[in-house]
Amino acid sequence: MRTRIISISRELPGWRAVAAAAGVIDAGGVVCFPTDTTYGFAASIYCQEAIERLRKLKARRRNEPFVIIVADMGMVQELVENVTQTHRQLMDLYWPGPLTLVFEASQRVPDHVISRQGTIALRIPNDPLAQALLRACGTPLAAPSANPRGKAPAISAQEVLRYFDGKVDLLLDGGTLESSEPSTIVAVKARRLRIVRRGRLVLGVE
Repeated sequence: MRTRIISISRELPGWRAVAAAAGVIDAGGVVCFPTDTTYGFAASIYCQEAIERLRKLKARRRNEPFVIIVADMGMVQELVENVTQTHRQLMDLYWPGPLTLVFEASQRVPDHVISRQGTIALRIPNDPLAQALLRACGTPLAAPSANPRGKAPAISAQEVLRYFDGKVDLLLDGGTLESSEPSTIVAVKARRLRIVRRGRLVLGVE
Protein backbone atom coordinates (compact mmCIF):
# COMPACT_ATOMS: atom_id res chain seq x y z
CA MET A 1 0.00 0.00 0.00
CA ARG A 2 1.21 3.48 -0.86
CA THR A 3 0.02 6.50 1.05
CA ARG A 4 -2.52 8.64 -0.81
CA ILE A 5 -1.38 12.27 -1.16
CA ILE A 6 -3.59 15.35 -1.59
CA SER A 7 -2.16 18.86 -1.99
CA ILE A 8 -3.86 21.46 0.16
CA SER A 9 -3.57 25.11 1.14
CA ARG A 10 -2.98 25.63 4.85
CA GLU A 11 -4.47 29.13 4.78
CA LEU A 12 -7.50 28.32 2.60
CA PRO A 13 -7.99 24.55 2.82
CA GLY A 14 -10.28 23.17 0.14
CA TRP A 15 -13.37 21.44 1.44
CA ARG A 16 -12.93 18.37 -0.79
CA ALA A 17 -9.48 17.63 0.64
CA VAL A 18 -10.65 18.26 4.20
CA ALA A 19 -13.70 16.05 3.67
CA ALA A 20 -11.51 13.27 2.26
CA ALA A 21 -9.26 13.42 5.33
CA ALA A 22 -12.24 13.52 7.69
CA GLY A 23 -13.70 10.48 5.93
CA VAL A 24 -10.49 8.52 6.48
CA ILE A 25 -10.44 9.47 10.16
CA ASP A 26 -14.13 8.71 10.64
CA ALA A 27 -13.53 5.25 9.15
CA GLY A 28 -10.79 4.57 11.70
CA GLY A 29 -7.83 5.53 9.55
CA VAL A 30 -4.71 7.62 10.18
CA VAL A 31 -3.94 10.87 8.38
CA CYS A 32 -0.81 13.06 8.32
CA PHE A 33 -1.19 16.82 7.86
CA PRO A 34 0.66 20.11 8.53
CA THR A 35 -0.24 21.88 11.78
CA ASP A 36 0.82 25.20 13.28
CA THR A 37 3.88 23.45 14.74
CA THR A 38 5.03 20.42 12.71
CA TYR A 39 3.49 17.81 10.44
CA GLY A 40 1.41 15.58 12.66
CA PHE A 41 -0.80 12.53 12.67
CA ALA A 42 -4.54 12.70 13.12
CA ALA A 43 -6.69 9.88 14.47
CA SER A 44 -9.99 9.87 16.35
CA ILE A 45 -9.54 9.46 20.09
CA TYR A 46 -12.64 7.25 20.05
CA CYS A 47 -11.13 4.65 17.68
CA GLN A 48 -8.88 2.36 19.72
CA GLU A 49 -7.58 0.57 16.62
CA ALA A 50 -6.36 3.87 15.14
CA ILE A 51 -4.74 4.85 18.44
CA GLU A 52 -2.92 1.52 18.56
CA ARG A 53 -1.66 2.13 15.02
CA LEU A 54 -0.27 5.46 16.21
CA ARG A 55 1.50 3.72 19.10
CA LYS A 56 3.23 1.38 16.68
CA LEU A 57 4.17 4.18 14.28
CA LYS A 58 5.60 6.27 17.12
CA ALA A 59 7.01 3.31 19.10
CA ARG A 60 5.06 4.76 22.01
CA ARG A 61 4.33 2.77 25.16
CA ARG A 62 0.86 2.53 26.71
CA ASN A 63 1.75 4.94 29.52
CA GLU A 64 2.90 7.60 27.03
CA PRO A 65 -0.33 9.26 25.86
CA PHE A 66 -0.66 11.53 22.83
CA VAL A 67 -1.36 15.24 22.58
CA ILE A 68 -5.00 15.76 21.66
CA ILE A 69 -6.11 18.73 19.55
CA VAL A 70 -9.58 20.23 19.97
CA ALA A 71 -11.50 22.87 18.05
CA ASP A 72 -12.81 24.98 20.90
CA MET A 73 -13.67 25.21 24.58
CA GLY A 74 -16.78 23.13 24.03
CA MET A 75 -14.59 20.14 23.20
CA VAL A 76 -12.32 20.92 26.15
CA GLN A 77 -15.24 20.85 28.57
CA GLU A 78 -16.33 17.44 27.27
CA LEU A 79 -12.92 15.94 28.01
CA VAL A 80 -11.74 17.45 31.29
CA GLU A 81 -12.86 17.12 34.88
CA ASN A 82 -11.58 20.40 36.26
CA VAL A 83 -10.42 23.61 34.60
CA THR A 84 -8.52 25.60 37.21
CA GLN A 85 -8.05 29.35 37.28
CA THR A 86 -4.42 28.83 36.25
CA HIS A 87 -5.54 26.77 33.27
CA ARG A 88 -7.91 29.57 32.27
CA GLN A 89 -5.21 32.22 32.52
CA LEU A 90 -2.88 30.19 30.31
CA MET A 91 -5.64 29.47 27.81
CA ASP A 92 -6.56 33.16 27.63
CA LEU A 93 -2.92 34.07 27.00
CA TYR A 94 -1.80 31.34 24.62
CA TRP A 95 -4.76 29.61 22.98
CA PRO A 96 -5.11 29.03 20.13
CA GLY A 97 -1.42 28.33 19.73
CA PRO A 98 1.54 26.02 20.41
CA LEU A 99 0.78 25.40 24.10
CA THR A 100 -0.47 22.01 25.29
CA LEU A 101 -2.01 21.87 28.77
CA VAL A 102 -2.41 18.79 30.95
CA PHE A 103 -5.82 18.28 32.58
CA GLU A 104 -7.56 15.70 34.72
CA ALA A 105 -9.52 13.55 32.27
CA SER A 106 -13.27 13.23 32.59
CA GLN A 107 -15.05 9.87 32.70
CA ARG A 108 -16.15 10.41 29.08
CA VAL A 109 -12.59 10.05 27.78
CA PRO A 110 -11.66 6.57 26.52
CA ASP A 111 -9.10 4.76 28.65
CA HIS A 112 -6.75 4.21 25.70
CA VAL A 113 -5.88 7.93 25.50
CA ILE A 114 -5.61 8.62 29.25
CA SER A 115 -2.27 8.60 31.08
CA ARG A 116 -1.53 6.37 34.04
CA GLN A 117 -2.15 9.43 36.25
CA GLY A 118 -5.63 9.92 34.79
CA THR A 119 -4.70 12.98 32.72
CA ILE A 120 -4.92 14.13 29.12
CA ALA A 121 -2.95 16.76 27.21
CA LEU A 122 -4.97 19.20 25.10
CA ARG A 123 -4.40 22.18 22.86
CA ILE A 124 -6.36 24.34 20.44
CA PRO A 125 -4.25 24.83 17.29
CA ASN A 126 -3.89 28.23 15.65
CA ASP A 127 -4.15 26.92 12.11
CA PRO A 128 -7.00 27.09 9.55
CA LEU A 129 -6.32 23.58 8.23
CA ALA A 130 -6.25 21.96 11.66
CA GLN A 131 -9.43 23.80 12.62
CA ALA A 132 -11.16 22.78 9.39
CA LEU A 133 -10.22 19.14 9.95
CA LEU A 134 -11.40 19.20 13.57
CA ARG A 135 -14.75 20.69 12.61
CA ALA A 136 -15.22 18.31 9.69
CA CYS A 137 -14.59 15.34 12.00
CA GLY A 138 -16.55 16.85 14.89
CA THR A 139 -14.35 15.01 17.35
CA PRO A 140 -11.08 15.54 19.24
CA LEU A 141 -8.05 14.12 17.45
CA ALA A 142 -4.92 12.47 18.75
CA ALA A 143 -2.25 14.48 16.96
CA PRO A 144 1.35 13.60 17.83
CA SER A 145 4.15 14.90 15.62
CA ALA A 146 4.89 12.85 12.51
CA ASN A 147 8.22 11.24 13.32
CA PRO A 148 9.51 7.92 14.62
CA ARG A 149 11.04 7.81 18.09
CA GLY A 150 14.44 9.50 18.08
CA LYS A 151 13.93 11.29 14.73
CA ALA A 152 13.22 14.97 14.10
CA PRO A 153 9.56 15.92 13.50
CA ALA A 154 8.70 16.18 9.81
CA ILE A 155 8.30 19.68 8.37
CA SER A 156 7.43 18.63 4.80
CA ALA A 157 5.37 16.01 3.01
CA GLN A 158 8.60 14.51 1.64
CA GLU A 159 9.91 13.93 5.16
CA VAL A 160 6.60 12.35 6.20
CA LEU A 161 6.84 9.94 3.27
CA ARG A 162 10.46 9.14 4.11
CA TYR A 163 9.28 8.04 7.54
CA PHE A 164 5.84 6.58 6.87
CA ASP A 165 5.08 5.97 3.19
CA GLY A 166 2.62 3.10 3.02
CA LYS A 167 2.03 3.19 6.77
CA VAL A 168 -0.58 5.97 6.90
CA ASP A 169 -3.74 6.16 4.84
CA LEU A 170 -3.62 9.78 3.65
CA LEU A 171 -1.14 12.67 3.61
CA LEU A 172 -2.28 16.26 3.18
CA ASP A 173 0.64 18.05 1.51
CA GLY A 174 0.63 21.66 2.67
CA GLY A 175 4.19 22.50 1.71
CA THR A 176 7.22 23.00 3.91
CA LEU A 177 6.84 24.42 7.42
CA GLU A 178 9.16 26.95 9.04
CA SER A 179 10.06 25.01 12.17
CA SER A 180 10.33 21.48 13.53
CA GLU A 181 9.55 22.51 17.12
CA PRO A 182 6.47 20.83 18.61
CA SER A 183 4.13 22.45 21.09
CA THR A 184 5.25 23.18 24.64
CA ILE A 185 3.53 20.91 27.18
CA VAL A 186 2.74 22.31 30.62
CA ALA A 187 1.24 20.53 33.64
CA VAL A 188 -0.70 22.58 36.19
CA LYS A 189 -0.76 21.56 39.85
CA ALA A 190 -2.45 24.00 42.21
CA ARG A 191 -0.94 27.27 41.00
CA ARG A 192 2.42 25.82 40.04
CA LEU A 193 3.48 25.07 36.48
CA ARG A 194 5.80 22.30 35.30
CA ILE A 195 7.28 22.09 31.83
CA VAL A 196 6.67 18.53 30.62
CA ARG A 197 8.16 19.19 27.17
CA ARG A 198 9.94 22.27 25.92
CA GLY A 199 8.77 23.43 22.51
CA ARG A 200 7.99 26.42 20.37
CA LEU A 201 6.38 28.49 23.11
CA VAL A 202 8.93 29.72 25.65
CA LEU A 203 7.66 30.08 29.21
CA GLY A 204 9.75 31.31 32.12
CA VAL A 205 9.01 28.37 34.42
CA GLU A 206 10.72 25.08 35.26
